Amino acid sequence: MPPPLKGLQLSNYRNFINKKEIFNFEHTLFKGKNAVGKTNLLESISFLCPGTGFRKDVIQNFIYKKQEELKTSITFDFVHEDLENHLTVMMSNKDERWTKQYFLNDKKVQQQKLLNIFQLFWLTETDKVYFIKDAQYQRNTINRIICYFDPKLFSFLSKYTILRREKRRILQSSKDISWLVSLDKQLFDIGSAIIEIKKKFLFEYQNFVSDNNILFFDFEINPSFGLTQTDRFLEKFQKDLSDENQWPNDHKLQSKHDPKKSVFEITHNQKNISQLSSAQSKMLILSFLLSCAKFLNRNKITIFLIDEIFDNFDMINIEKVIQYCAENKFQTFFSSTDNFTLQRNIDNLEIKEIS
Repeated sequence: MPPPLKGLQLSNYRNFINKKEIFNFEHTLFKGKNAVGKTNLLESISFLCPGTGFRKDVIQNFIYKKQEELKTSITFDFVHEDLENHLTVMMSNKDERWTKQYFLNDKKVQQQKLLNIFQLFWLTETDKVYFIKDAQYQRNTINRIICYFDPKLFSFLSKYTILRREKRRILQSSKDISWLVSLDKQLFDIGSAIIEIKKKFLFEYQNFVSDNNILFFDFEINPSFGLTQTDRFLEKFQKDLSDENQWPNDHKLQSKHDPKKSVFEITHNQKNISQLSSAQSKMLILSFLLSCAKFLNRNKITIFLIDEIFDNFDMINIEKVIQYCAENKFQTFFSSTDNFTLQRNIDNLEIKEIS
């Protein structure tokens, strides 16, 4: 049976003027020397998730340097619910403003539409480093995963961010307390909705984890204050909002109780991820992501991206990863400079030479 993501075409993207790939197998390994574009191909696939790819880069950096027209595009062909579809992500500069637009079957759509079709998980060396060292990166990763569980969270988080920026602007330019009170009411209502979605995800995910063996690496889930003592958290959040309106001069928004930041941590044997070895931390992150993918695998196209799969992994664990993905019908894409062992041990794997 052919995979759901059947192919992609890149136009003026990164180091590719024009690049087309067809996928005939569930698993694809991009093989080649350093700096030939393997990671760029994986990154282009990550645009099936709302955002700016797993590198979180600015749009102008995606444009192929040697061409004068300031635009690039990624086009995907895929099958969803037994129907053939194509999706184009167009990035361009118009009137000195960079824009990113999505066209599903030639009709313009909002990027959150992708959350109803795809769920993507990725692991690169950069992700591993940020996941270990940057609490905000961990939170953003978990928030993105919960958006797959309930796409309404994406809109709530976006609206919440916009309102926080608006509040900062008003504090810096006006003393209209009535407008601030109105904004705080909206922020509280949206914040409460964010917490409720996260609590529901946590409840169902914890039940799933307790009923399923973790294939690679045991981990514990440690919820934040907002997800365990919600009423007290929301009371403090409401007070923080009011207190912000009294701060003089700099008007920094310093609420310590932020629904957007309220998620959970994962640990191994009660050890924080920063206390683990490089190999252990990578296994912990991957085990968490794979379990989330299985938990969320509900009538969506699930895609896994792993850059330089051989780094810190032995062959046994690589085979376990691919076997797990195959059993749960995840489509997988890997990159590596090495393929001699995978070639003879993994079924339904296509190796593509990138040069």
